Amino acid sequence: MGFLRKFKWGAALLGSLLFVAMHTSFAFAAEKLPPEKAYLYDVYKNMAKISSVHYDVSIKADTPLGTVETVVNGDAQDKPLSMKNDASITYRDMLNNENTMLVKQYVEQYQGNLMMYMFVNQTWVKQMLPVDPVMKASLAADEKFNSQAEMLKFIKSVKLIRETPTFKYMEVTLDMIEVSDAVGATVKQDKMQNKDMQRAAAVGRLALLAAGDIKYIVKVDKATKMIKEFEFDLTEPIRKGAGLFLDIAEPKDRAAIEDFLAKSTLHMQATYSQFNQISPIEIPQEARDNATDISPMSKI
Repeated sequence: MGFLRKFKWGAALLGSLLFVAMHTSFAFAAEKLPPEKAYLYDVYKNMAKISSVHYDVSIKADTPLGTVETVVNGDAQDKPLSMKNDASITYRDMLNNENTMLVKQYVEQYQGNLMMYMFVNQTWVKQMLPVDPVMKASLAADEKFNSQAEMLKFIKSVKLIRETPTFKYMEVTLDMIEVSDAVGATVKQDKMQNKDMQRAAAVGRLALLAAGDIKYIVKVDKATKMIKEFEFDLTEPIRKGAGLFLDIAEPKDRAAIEDFLAKSTLHMQATYSQFNQISPIEIPQEARDNATDISPMSKI
């Protein structure tokens, strides 16, 4: 169950990031921005009009202990905010032994927060997820534009790295100081978090700062000015972030940890399709009837 809880929060975070990325736009005048940012300004304005989308996400971690591959195929819609995901998590050890776990997930807006249903190990569970300020703003149409304007401060720079007759490939650099500050602000506003989660968030902020600025590649369809793909190479940020904890590791373990990090890689890719073509997402009645509530509040 411990792994399940971690996966639930990870899956929710992934979905939130994708949804925010899909709706992010720049609210500043395009003529005041550098050319690459001005172009991306127009792209994100188009993306902000999307009401539903299909996404395919792949995450692969190669380590000396084995390989973990996660594939997520999902749909997201805006009003009402809801998502559904089918995830496959595969682990191959050093001897090429393979184990796969399949997870089905649904998320819906519920009383100002999000209710998540998951089917794993032949069991339905559900959990209420508090919504952070960015996501809350995306739920209200009159606040949506202001929240998108706030996202601009997370982007330090944009650079065109390649162009074909069909696509532009642009490198976006995130300012992790701003991201860390945003995480801190979210934690302060979230009254449902316990002390352990607050401490974990504080450590996470330090890791973000240690990781340094994160870069990713955006693939833009030139004809429609729509984003088709995101690609992250998180290897170096993870190494830098994890390196923060080497100083507190036992001396006898430090060399092994450094070697593990040096030989590990982490890549993520997300593609978008079927813009505004997704059928309404419905929670299976079986999930509503049979899911066990594992929300923290359900145990009080």
